[in-house]
Amino acid sequence: MRPAISHTMALYVANNHVLNSLLAHAAVVCFGEAPWVVRLPAIVFGVAGVWAFWLCASEIWTRLPSLVGTLLFGMSYYGVYYSQEARGYSGFLFFALLATALILRLLRRPPRERAPWLECAYALAIGLGMYAMVLQLFVVAGHAVVLIVQRRWRLAGWLAAGCGVAALLYAPMAGSLLSYYRTHPSDTGYPLLSRAFAHVLAPLAAVLVVGGLMTLPFVVRLARRRADAAAVILAPLAFNILMPVLRGQGVYPRTLIFGLGAGYLLLVEALDFLFARRTAFGWSAAAVVGVASMVPLGPYYRLPKQGFREALQYVDTHRMRVDQRIGATLGGKAVRFYDPSVVQIETRQDIAGRTAAGSPPAWIIWTFAEQMQSENPDLFSWLQHETQTRAVFPGVIGDGTVWVSYWTPGIPR
Repeated sequence: MRPAISHTMALYVANNHVLNSLLAHAAVVCFGEAPWVVRLPAIVFGVAGVWAFWLCASEIWTRLPSLVGTLLFGMSYYGVYYSQEARGYSGFLFFALLATALILRLLRRPPRERAPWLECAYALAIGLGMYAMVLQLFVVAGHAVVLIVQRRWRLAGWLAAGCGVAALLYAPMAGSLLSYYRTHPSDTGYPLLSRAFAHVLAPLAAVLVVGGLMTLPFVVRLARRRADAAAVILAPLAFNILMPVLRGQGVYPRTLIFGLGAGYLLLVEALDFLFARRTAFGWSAAAVVGVASMVPLGPYYRLPKQGFREALQYVDTHRMRVDQRIGATLGGKAVRFYDPSVVQIETRQDIAGRTAAGSPPAWIIWTFAEQMQSENPDLFSWLQHETQTRAVFPGVIGDGTVWVSYWTPGIPR
């Protein structure tokens, strides 16, 4: 957001969801730097994603289940969460759903019938979605399989055109993009078939297992009624899982965010079945899902995502004028958004020079204790054994508690 646009467009790193970075930069230029401004692109795409979901649902189902399913999608915890996250996930989900709706509409047309506006829109949705996040590659792969199986070569050409749009947009950073995914497989998350990923996914395991078992009959039902729709919805998710496994690429649960749209589309299939049997069945199921979506939003809104502003306010209230303010690793990067004068350190060696005998006391703000213990054990050990914990600020994300530690020269913990 802060670097020049030319820099943002030329260097790929894990958190540079390029389209979001550029739009956040533009928002800051227009409205000034503030947390809501940085989140503005995600908010806009999150709201637009509800409309895109409706486009998908209305291509397959009748009005009532489509509208109720869209309402539930708009209430979904993760949909709300990523619509406020200053990253590109809601943008990717919007373009992925839009591309899904457009390909479904185009597949309904005879192969030789031309629809230039729809076809151009489809290519742009593919290209801009890939610029929002590289995860769009899985959508491309899924659509390509469907189009090849159905011999829809004209539409396959428009899919290729969308990839060409993405290639042009990524051209300034092509070298760093390819280098990143060639040399940083572990930085992109945990291997899918690993204990680390299972540990991260554990809080959702019961929901995923029960949901998968309940959804399976409706997958079969949709495949029998509309095989093309089932393939367009599920093929990208299959590639989303299969390709990282084959490449040994690390993933986080959020890497599977296309599953949010796919899951709710399958929920519409279930609602379609229930409304067809008895209207009360459909409304009852919708009420249960709606309540289940709303309950976790309570604690989500009671706490900050991470309490960096609260930690910084605590430090400024309790410190002496000469005291140092230090942000450690990711905590340092985050707290410097609110106050760039905070010193950022990455390793135990970085902090040694600032906490030598005779140095003024230091307040250290840090977070992600489990990650630091794993990746930076020397610094974590120093914080645990040589400093005093003065305050703890819980947040809504896992391992996202923000800690405030205090160090006094020559006085061990």
